[in-house]
Amino acid sequence: MLLRNRIKFPSLKKRPHVTKKKSILPIKCNNTRQLPLEIQEIICFMVLGEDASSSFAVTAMCVCKTWANFICERLYRKYQFKGYMQFIGFVQTISLPNPLLPYNLYVREINFESVNKYGVDMRVRKLIRYCPNIINITFGYSTSVKANTLQMMSKYCQKVQTLQMGGIQSFPFMLDCDFSGMTNLRQLSLTTTPIQSLSLQTLPVSLRQLQLVQMDALNHQELIQFIQHHPKLTSLSIQRCKLIHQAFVDIITQLPGLNELELYGSHINDLSLTGLFHIPMTLNKLTLCYTQITDATLDAIANGCLVVNHLNIIAHNQSITQFGINCLLKKKQFMSIQ
Repeated sequence: MLLRNRIKFPSLKKRPHVTKKKSILPIKCNNTRQLPLEIQEIICFMVLGEDASSSFAVTAMCVCKTWANFICERLYRKYQFKGYMQFIGFVQTISLPNPLLPYNLYVREINFESVNKYGVDMRVRKLIRYCPNIINITFGYSTSVKANTLQMMSKYCQKVQTLQMGGIQSFPFMLDCDFSGMTNLRQLSLTTTPIQSLSLQTLPVSLRQLQLVQMDALNHQELIQFIQHHPKLTSLSIQRCKLIHQAFVDIITQLPGLNELELYGSHINDLSLTGLFHIPMTLNKLTLCYTQITDATLDAIANGCLVVNHLNIIAHNQSITQFGINCLLKKKQFMSIQ
């Protein structure tokens, strides 16, 4: 038997060509890390525009966690409540136990004017506890927030710089509140707020701008006592306060750094301003509106040593005449007068 018959040779049939599968590289989900955070933020804000609540905000937040952080930080910084249900959802979000992002730390400005007609005290209390970085609070007029909730601001809102308070629905009597913990407070506006003079004394010395509107319970002497403890005020606005209508010179002399003065109210007349314009100081802006002053006050301004850059006195003072205004302009020069 031949040797080739004993040996089994493999068949030489053509095998089908099998292509190797190419391995698919995983997609890098963090390509945005290749850009500096500052550039990412600029791109995000340029695409988003001025309206942080636009429909594109949801799309931008889905790009990556970094962009979501940028969008939420801008959206929650100054959140605008359009209704009570939205306010409820906002409070629930900032008080989540394990949030994806620190929503509560983004909040800087809060305005309760649109939801004040509802009972918001319980949720405002929660918001104050969870948002330590608030710098601007507006309660509006009149608020349903209770007195003990306002007291919490001194403990939890120590970074507040601007505070606006109106009447309190649940507390029509004199409010006793300690503001000493708000050591960064610089601007305060009180409108018909039933607050005791002793509570005013607890306001920190950091206060620079004070506005009092229809504070009928506050008298002239109590305001002077307050001014003596807060001599660094740069702006003072007194509007329609019935018991503060005389001897404004005693108040202004306590404020050597005063830059702006506003006096509103029909109870203010020439006698109320006696001696005010003989104080040797400079005011950047002086506003006298809805008063009973006459040309005698204009003459006092013209002959006094008080320097005023911007004077707002012509409008809403029916007892002054064009002749008195012309005489004033002949003796004194102003950057603007209206």
